[in-house]
Amino acid sequence: MKYSMQVEMFRNAKTKYMGFLSSVLWKLTGDRELFTEAMQNSLLQMWKHADKLNGPKAKGYIYRIALSANSKAWKNRIGRNGELTDSQKSALKDPAEKVIDRELTALIRRKIATLGDKQGRAIIMRYLEQKDYKAIASDLRCTQASARSHVSRALSTLKLELTNLAEGVIS
Repeated sequence: MKYSMQVEMFRNAKTKYMGFLSSVLWKLTGDRELFTEAMQNSLLQMWKHADKLNGPKAKGYIYRIALSANSKAWKNRIGRNGELTDSQKSALKDPAEKVIDRELTALIRRKIATLGDKQGRAIIMRYLEQKDYKAIASDLRCTQASARSHVSRALSTLKLELTNLAEGVIS
């Protein structure tokens, strides 16, 4: 099929069935992001199969395209095993919870910055960089026991300061 002919058939089908496709996809997805993804998939499939969208069964074919696109969009969101990833769970959080999480993260970072040099570096290496105590000891030029002590003291200080903050003792 010639490219210009495919373009013409696609435009005709899109013009004729866009309202129907939008309605079906919105009813299936009920979510703006899913709808957008499913619409993109549907239009791609309509482009690929433009020659099938001129017959009497075109509406049924578009309906099947919409069902497949919806299924694909949901699989992309929740994965094949049906479980959300951590990033997807965080995206679904309430905006107020996101703000609280960001503020808490910023507060913890400020508190880490107030720790002593070795304690601050030790806790960052242990929990943010996921280094073991041997690597921390090597980086800080101390023994592994000292590295453990630095991490332990940093955690203790942070726990105390955050507990006091939560109880309203300090600001």
